[in-house]
Amino acid sequence: MAQVKVARRPSAPVLHLTQERRQALWGLLFALPAVVFFLALFAYPLLYTFYLSLHSWDLITPPTWAGFSNYQYILQDPEFVNSVLVTFYYVAGTCVPIVLLSVLVAAFFNQSFHLRQLSLTVFYIPAVVSLTVWTILWGLVLNPSYGLLTLVTDRLGVHYVRWLADPHLAMPALILLSIWKGLPYYTVILLAGMRTIPGDYYEAARVDGANARQTFLRITLPLLRPILLYVVVISVLVAFQVFTPAYLLTNGGPGSATRVLPLYIYQTAFSDLRMGDAATASVLMFGMMLAFTAIQLRVLRSPER
Repeated sequence: MAQVKVARRPSAPVLHLTQERRQALWGLLFALPAVVFFLALFAYPLLYTFYLSLHSWDLITPPTWAGFSNYQYILQDPEFVNSVLVTFYYVAGTCVPIVLLSVLVAAFFNQSFHLRQLSLTVFYIPAVVSLTVWTILWGLVLNPSYGLLTLVTDRLGVHYVRWLADPHLAMPALILLSIWKGLPYYTVILLAGMRTIPGDYYEAARVDGANARQTFLRITLPLLRPILLYVVVISVLVAFQVFTPAYLLTNGGPGSATRVLPLYIYQTAFSDLRMGDAATASVLMFGMMLAFTAIQLRVLRSPER
């Protein structure tokens, strides 16, 4: 009896991975949660915001296509323009003093003196206090009847100063709050950067006869440049997104003196029910932040780069 030969199916080729490819795959696998997190919480909201900026939506009826008419309206809206100017005022008034003071205070704490660690701990307390709690405390300090600043101004002969009700004083009051809250955080970052500078540079400078000012300008600041760039960029981005102090203390007032862009976006979306215009303002604000970051990286980057 003849045997029937059954054709054997060719076996699938075995995929051989090199060590480098295996490591790359493991790296992608471990990075996958972070990528999913970024896409879900950053990329998708950003794209959806741009999508909404091209529609009219009152949060009740379905969105309707509006094209770029929202951008034309927002750019001509006096309240939006005022919010942009108020935001620039706040960013400049907050970031410039914070950067300058944090460098000076970090240089001070970089020295050795008695109770240095205790002083640094006390100085850092505002940074660990919740911004909401800090804002409420600051509101009590600014109270025109019994606030701490009222006690000081009364001694100076200036009575019943309405810090948050005066259009000329409300924004400086918010700026002072933000400086006091953010200064310890950026100071510690710069102090950590100063601690990484090798002491041999300072020893060589002292041998060459350099004084403290020359050492600070010629050694500390140049070597601190990458950390300083980080502080400048982050402080500007954080200042652009200010919301809690303006919302809790003044709600944008008096008038529109403290109506920063995030507060304008919030009120446009949830008070006026104009989500398309709010999304448009958000996209424009995002573009401003990107532009400012690019300018800072261009100006402050190391010369050899």
